[in-house]
Amino acid sequence: MTSPIPTVTVAGNKVGRVGYGLMQLTWNPKAPSEEISFAAIKAAADAGSTIWSSAAFYGNPGDNFANLRLIKNFFAKYPEYKDKITLVIKGGGDYKTLQPRGDDIEFLRTEIKAIKEYLGDKEIDVYNLARLPHAPVEDVFKNLVTLQKEGLFREIGASEMGVESLKKALKVTPIAINEIEVSLFSISDPSIKAAVDFSAEVGLPTFAYSPLGRGFLTRSFKSPDDLPAGDFRKMVPRFQGEAFYENLKLVDKLDEIAKNKGVQTSQLALAWVLQLSPYMIPIPGSSNPERVRENIASANITLTPEELKTINDILAKFEPKGARYPEFAMPHLVSTARRIGRTIFRHNTD
Repeated sequence: MTSPIPTVTVAGNKVGRVGYGLMQLTWNPKAPSEEISFAAIKAAADAGSTIWSSAAFYGNPGDNFANLRLIKNFFAKYPEYKDKITLVIKGGGDYKTLQPRGDDIEFLRTEIKAIKEYLGDKEIDVYNLARLPHAPVEDVFKNLVTLQKEGLFREIGASEMGVESLKKALKVTPIAINEIEVSLFSISDPSIKAAVDFSAEVGLPTFAYSPLGRGFLTRSFKSPDDLPAGDFRKMVPRFQGEAFYENLKLVDKLDEIAKNKGVQTSQLALAWVLQLSPYMIPIPGSSNPERVRENIASANITLTPEELKTINDILAKFEPKGARYPEFAMPHLVSTARRIGRTIFRHNTD
């Protein structure tokens, strides 16, 4: 079957160049019904989004495995889709203490077996740690190789890893993907740009989460007060006070470019992310089938050299206001070679 969008190889499978993030279907104060979620998931697969991002912690408090259960139920209802999908699962943390546990092989073995039970007969195509623990990178990935050889998952992935950590890990094992935040709002971070460039150089697919700036680029909110109670973004400096309105100025400029091209601003943003590397896979998420199809269609949008120059010239003069995570979480992101102390597991949206 020919994909309706361009493809790239991940874990030995040809997958669409736009993936699908399932997080907000279950890790959401107002999670959609299973029926609504199934409609969005099916729309993604039908539009060519055949690589999905899930995790062992994408659930509201007390229901960490909710996303895995949703996936299992979807494949139970639509078994014909199971073999078409490459599934990337994050884990490796104690969700009560918020500590990364990737250096504890018994913890990982127990968690992965639990993940497999929730997924039923759907294989884990790629397993990766949401955050690195305070331990040598090489030792962490040797643990993952051991578990891979035990048949618990097919391929090893990475998450929030910068160039130096990636180089260390690649000396131990091949890596299927590196999942980091890549968007028009985050590319100004030198460590993110370096990780994207390195991955392109070595042919390592980049799983780009929050490619739409967590809702900025879709104008999901008109003011910080529009953020619902319990929303993680209320703690993010980029969404607070005057920074919120300053950051919207970038969207104003992008709106004009998108209008002239006859596409949505969100599509323009995704097309820009895609052109950063032939191995780039943005993973926007939505429970709206129309929005899902719209996002995936961005893989077939080509930005001209003039359009790229216009956007890049704007970015060269634009500095996002406010950090992309709360201060207590910043030491645990891609810019830090080693993780220390407490960490959090991201609550990203599109």
